Amino acid sequence: MIINKRMLALGAVGALGLSAGLAGMASADDISAWHPAFVSNGGIKTLTAVAGSPVTVGLEIQPTGDDPDDNRDNGCNLSGSGSQLVLGVARTLESAPAVTIADLPANVTFGQGCGGSSLTFTPSTPGEVTLTFPVTGLTAQPGVEEDDFSTSGATFKLVVVPADVEVADADGDGVPDAEDNCPDVSNADQANADGDALGDLCDPNSYAPAAGDLDADGAKGLEGDTLTASGSFTDADGNDTLTLSVAAGTPGSFTDNGDGTFAWSLPTDDDVAEGTVTVTATDGEHATAELSFGYGATNVAPSVTASSTATAACTTELTTAFTDPGTADTHAATISWGDGSTEVVDPAVSGFSASHTFAGNGTFTATVTVTDDDGGTGSDSADFATKVTPSGILQPINANGSQSTFKIGSTIPVKIRVTGCDGADVTSVTPTVSLAKIGADTSGGVMEESMSAPATNGLAMRWSATDAQYIYNLSTKAAQTNQGAALSAGEYRVRVSDPSFWAPASADFMLKK
Repeated sequence: MIINKRMLALGAVGALGLSAGLAGMASADDISAWHPAFVSNGGIKTLTAVAGSPVTVGLEIQPTGDDPDDNRDNGCNLSGSGSQLVLGVARTLESAPAVTIADLPANVTFGQGCGGSSLTFTPSTPGEVTLTFPVTGLTAQPGVEEDDFSTSGATFKLVVVPADVEVADADGDGVPDAEDNCPDVSNADQANADGDALGDLCDPNSYAPAAGDLDADGAKGLEGDTLTASGSFTDADGNDTLTLSVAAGTPGSFTDNGDGTFAWSLPTDDDVAEGTVTVTATDGEHATAELSFGYGATNVAPSVTASSTATAACTTELTTAFTDPGTADTHAATISWGDGSTEVVDPAVSGFSASHTFAGNGTFTATVTVTDDDGGTGSDSADFATKVTPSGILQPINANGSQSTFKIGSTIPVKIRVTGCDGADVTSVTPTVSLAKIGADTSGGVMEESMSAPATNGLAMRWSATDAQYIYNLSTKAAQTNQGAALSAGEYRVRVSDPSFWAPASADFMLKK
């Protein structure tokens, strides 16, 4: 579309209605210039006029409502009788050649009341000039001064074009192409969100990115966890215009999903000191946006299981297993055996064993404590009850070597000694005797001397302090071990046992007629 410059001077561009002004002091009234063909070009109020055509620009006072006490009914600084405000008209050359305006008034005057005034002039030569309106005279009631009026909103740039040149307006929006921030797309409002050279309708990147949602609940946890976080950014130009990133050296794995969202994760095999991840969104032109979240993993103590296995009357093997989600941790173990002695296992790996022999009888609680390199501890306990140790069957029965042979009808002494973990005789147990015939063969063997000692009544042995041993007199005539019946010729096995024994004692012998 082509617009004749005379039409432009007569207002064919259309109303923009720009009347914004900057406030001065808190009580200053704003004075602004107005013309239907005003446009904002880079934030500057601009009017295009045709050389030789008259132009009328309106000026108006906008009361702030914060004025002397006796004028609060209307909020105008020119309310007093005889009040008058005079503004000078100053010109600043913007480009060569100089604009000639022969009839430009030297002043603009406002009378009592905050009404309007106007400025009429006819530019005669093309060019650009900026018009400003400083306060040059003031008659007002007491308390009103020149700085109670702000004239910055009246400033505008005048662009004068030759009368015989047509102004190009390809998109027909009333803004000349030379001043249009989007000459190919109609945008009479000249909207320009980011204030660059392109209007919003022609600028694919008009808006800065903004931070959106953040989910970082999983960014703090325990060692062994995989820490996670996710979030999003928005951009009015489209989220796919954004590039998301974290600083070099940021721990974990960061993924820009390409749609304004991101994901972060950090597997842990040890405790992780607390830190902060900052995600930055950029569109390549505007200020960046950021989302930050804290992360960290707390140490987890080892979980310990201990079990005790007796390997001798006074010896136990303590087997310890433990788990730790911090697979990068190292561990040491301390065993308190329950008898006042301790043992250190360093380094300790899961599944270790330790053996200990006790020097006294009793039930002992062994406690194993596993400590990781971060100071986390776990423990478990296992009990061990010692046993007493019987000797082999003593003479006159041979426990080893040639088998003893006795005559039927004799009384056979069965003797043992019992010692504790301290090596001393144990005198407080009640061993019992059992007898089993294991064969009919009576050949061989060593004939032992017959005895006629009184038979023991029952199956329990007795302690003989004189002999420092346990004794049981086994009758072959009426054996308690044979339900009171006489024993027949053959091979027998005598066995001595007690719940406190580590193992029973036994020996084989033969009976002959």
